[in-house]
Amino acid sequence: MKYIGRTKVGKVKTNPSTVLAIVRLPVELKKYAGKWAHIWKVDEDTILIRFSESKEVEELPSVYFGVHQAMGNDVEERLRRLETVVEDLKNAVFCKKQDDNISQDIKKCAGRDLNPGQGRGRPLC
Repeated sequence: MKYIGRTKVGKVKTNPSTVLAIVRLPVELKKYAGKWAHIWKVDEDTILIRFSESKEVEELPSVYFGVHQAMGNDVEERLRRLETVVEDLKNAVFCKKQDDNISQDIKKCAGRDLNPGQGRGRPLC
């Protein structure tokens, strides 16, 4: 996401009983003039606007915004916990590989030779 700027929400009274909130977009977004704005409410103070040529909703907004919104202000704490989990997983995988190598050295086959053409001084042909 990229911060574009800020604007104060204005009011327009369309009739004695109706007041609408008006938002003016920054100049960089003038290309959206005349398009349809599809609006979703994320939480009490957050809305998501998606512009489209179509009057009908084409698809739901991206999950990308929801992920950032869920992180909130405690990003550093969440990253620290994530790094801890990744380190734990990495250590578990490393230990598993070492255990596999140790167990491969211990495994012995008491059965017959599965490749009788090689080893024990026998010729290949």
